[in-house]
Amino acid sequence: MSYRIDLTVLSEQKQFCRFGVTLHNLSDQDLIDWKLQFIIDRYVLPESVNHGEIKQIGSFCTITPDVQILKANQHYYCELSINTAPLRYYTDGFKDALVVEHNGEVSHPVVVTPIALASPYRERSHIPEVEASKLALIPKPNQINLLDGYYLLSPNSQITLNSTRAEGAANWLQVELERLYEFKTHSIGHSDILFRDNPILDEGEYSLTVGKEGIRIESGSAAGFIHACATLLQLVEATDTRNTLRVRHVKISDSPRFRYRGMMLDCARHFHPVERVKRLINQLAHYKFNQFHWHLTDDEGWRIEIKAYPELTDIGSKRGPGTALEPQFSTLKEVYQGYYSQDEIRDVIAYAAERGITVIPEIDIPGHCRAAIKSLPHLLADSEDKSQFRSIQHYNDNVLSPALAGTYEFLDTVLAEVVELFPSPWVHIGADEVPNGVWIDSPSCKALMEELGYQCHKELQGHLLRYAEKSLKKMGKRMVGWEEAQHGNKVSKDTVIYSWLSEEAALNCASQGFDVIMQPAQYTYLDMTQDYAPEEPGVDWAATIPLEIAYGYEPLKNVPESDPIRKRILGIQCALWCEIITHQQRMDYMIFPRLTALAEACWTNKQHRDWKDYLSRLKGHLPLLDKQGVQYRQPWKQK
Repeated sequence: MSYRIDLTVLSEQKQFCRFGVTLHNLSDQDLIDWKLQFIIDRYVLPESVNHGEIKQIGSFCTITPDVQILKANQHYYCELSINTAPLRYYTDGFKDALVVEHNGEVSHPVVVTPIALASPYRERSHIPEVEASKLALIPKPNQINLLDGYYLLSPNSQITLNSTRAEGAANWLQVELERLYEFKTHSIGHSDILFRDNPILDEGEYSLTVGKEGIRIESGSAAGFIHACATLLQLVEATDTRNTLRVRHVKISDSPRFRYRGMMLDCARHFHPVERVKRLINQLAHYKFNQFHWHLTDDEGWRIEIKAYPELTDIGSKRGPGTALEPQFSTLKEVYQGYYSQDEIRDVIAYAAERGITVIPEIDIPGHCRAAIKSLPHLLADSEDKSQFRSIQHYNDNVLSPALAGTYEFLDTVLAEVVELFPSPWVHIGADEVPNGVWIDSPSCKALMEELGYQCHKELQGHLLRYAEKSLKKMGKRMVGWEEAQHGNKVSKDTVIYSWLSEEAALNCASQGFDVIMQPAQYTYLDMTQDYAPEEPGVDWAATIPLEIAYGYEPLKNVPESDPIRKRILGIQCALWCEIITHQQRMDYMIFPRLTALAEACWTNKQHRDWKDYLSRLKGHLPLLDKQGVQYRQPWKQK
């Protein structure tokens, strides 16, 4: 270890913290003409830094010290301030650090010590001890009758289809039985598992009967058959005999509470390979989700191949030294990169469809567009715009201009390829977090506002989004976006709003006549920390979300059953933003077991939901996660 950096909280107030930064030169060489680089996700007030000057782009910071030479076995110290709530977690500190000499020609890795917090949380949430349920079904079926006895599946067991709608579900069931239990059904044999049509059952509804005659699955939809198989896979138990399983006798009649049950995965901040994405989609099918929202573009990376603009992936999918995009979030020294080819995307779409899941793409505009702007500056950069702004992620150059012809050329081209690629009836257009101050000092934007009689710059955002909405409608798609899509009052009520700020905000959008997907960050954001000890990974800007809080989310709790606003609430979505999700182990830890709790909010009627009953079922369910190698957060194990 030649270099070490320490970050210490010196003082903290409600929205202000002062920090001390100490770089130790533990080598036997002097540092000459050097700078300190580090990654932190808070905005450092430039005027607050003593003994140096700071430049920050996103989470990437460079301090030029007021000493050109740092002698061997000496240290450099500076202080800086951040307008932030008090820090409580180690993951709030530096993510990576680097010392560079001679204008970056030489670089030295730096060991980052955990942040010295002023007053970290020490307590943990308490999860009651419970007995493991013998019927560990998640989400809980809405009607279940447990009977005596078991049915055995043997080497002669056969799956029989009396419904063409069930073909995909039957194939998935075979794949999962072999993956989980090394059990193979026989092409000729006893019809132990029978799928048959029941046209009176609604979309997603199913019945599952296990008795002396075998396993009988009925549904009126392909989705219902998938959901029945998800339940059956949780009923299956291994035996001591090879290729023999047993299934408890039971009668289940079940249907979804909400028709939209989704999860969003951010693959822009950190790229997740196709197999990792598929693994998650398969897990979603096990918990009866039916929508996968794929966040594919953002400031830090463009992850979808657009054949008309190869620059988007040649340039926009890479960040780090020597690239157009500075390092962000996780690593300073290496180039971080990755994108999905259109063939890979088709493969993921087909894989999801086999599991009853629709893939909804997100192309985030007009904010969160830095990767696109850096890739296509001849189209998307307004050289005359002198507006001063800072986005929530600390950029001042990440917003498309509504007054550039290139913006509309870009949108037409990108959306045409996206629509051709994705069968989903919906395309998510982002629309979130456009910062105050954009377009104010752009001559072309001023001229556009004057021409159209706009009084507010939010109307420019609405102008651009209305164009996207109309374009998508012509291509047979419905636009969906974050709740800021309504800003400027330009999009129609055909646009579906994904509300993330709070449930109150969701209900406000619904009261205006928008259809709404509820995604309140205080309950559904899986990148939030799961407990109060400082070593817990995650962020907490919305809330700390222990398992009990996630399970306790009761949608529409304060809305009367008779209120017509309920008809505008299409469903629920959870989300994993991936600023600090870099690998499979961290992804598993942040998702599980909270995903199972939110699955129940999506599926199970409120009169059947109970915290201790869920915990009992979860305890009985954990061995199935173990079997799959899911590295979940242990609910009953204190770390």
